[in-house]
Amino acid sequence: MGLRLATAAVLLGVLVPSSACGTVDEGQDFQIADVVFDEDFYYCQVEPVLFKNGCGPGAGSDPAGGCHFNVTNFRLRDYSPLVGDSCQNGTPGISPSNTARDNYQAAQTQMRRDPDLAPLFNRPTGTTAHPRQIFAPDSSDAQVIRDWAERFSSQ
Repeated sequence: MGLRLATAAVLLGVLVPSSACGTVDEGQDFQIADVVFDEDFYYCQVEPVLFKNGCGPGAGSDPAGGCHFNVTNFRLRDYSPLVGDSCQNGTPGISPSNTARDNYQAAQTQMRRDPDLAPLFNRPTGTTAHPRQIFAPDSSDAQVIRDWAERFSSQ
């Protein structure tokens, strides 16, 4: 019996080296994608709000060359025609281009199931750091972002 325990301990030490018990630095904005947010709702509701409010090219006194057309953390890309222009009853009438899909993926990384924790909600409403408030937290545009938080599927 003692030999079996000693053999098991040696094998366990070989299979699970002590260096495997360290910690991992997750980084500054670590997240695990545990949900997929509704793609049709994004194209038909969310992206039109983002483009209507100038989130890509910027507006007014924003820097020349655009806001989210040029940033690295949440980049939108301009394309035409917008998928949202083809929506009927909440469903796109055209297939999203690769550029449209890139925008969806970028927006999804900024979304959370709780919109109050979502950068896509907090930054444009001015509740967290952002160069300007894009829309008020109680606006219909903000409500679209909140509604998207409820439209998800588990992976």
